[in-house]
Amino acid sequence: MNNFGSVNIRLVIGHTLKALGNYSAAAENLLIVTISLQEKHIADKVEDGLGLYQINSTTHLSIWDNYLAFDPDRASTVRGLASQQAFLRDPHLELLTNLAYATAIAWTIYQRNKVRLPDAEDLPGLTACWAQYFAKETSLEAPKPSRPAACAKIIAWPAPEAEGLLQA
Repeated sequence: MNNFGSVNIRLVIGHTLKALGNYSAAAENLLIVTISLQEKHIADKVEDGLGLYQINSTTHLSIWDNYLAFDPDRASTVRGLASQQAFLRDPHLELLTNLAYATAIAWTIYQRNKVRLPDAEDLPGLTACWAQYFAKETSLEAPKPSRPAACAKIIAWPAPEAEGLLQA
């Protein structure tokens, strides 16, 4: 995550959440924490997940077949974030190559489980959300967080100064 840059990742997450009509600082921080925890807990198991959020193909299909299929407006918005041709050839590849699409799917995992967001700066609460809603959904065991300071550092990244920089 360090190579791409925290500000860029925040811009992608913020833009995507705005496009979905779900932006909040808590949602943005939850997705930042998700990236960090997924990377920490399954970095050595490439076969288990794809992209920044380490979403496996089974979860990806389940999101489409069991959730988005019943919400055509949301499905259209999420599909609109995917590449036109590449998505049709290999939808799972979008989780690796398309950060906005991967972010939309990650957020949809939380939405499908009716996530209740804690305060934006509540690291234990955000970590608990990940463990309850995301880690289980993506077939991970929800380990006890051993390094909350690492996640706190990520949350402390500065938000973009120009609030209206990317409008959905």
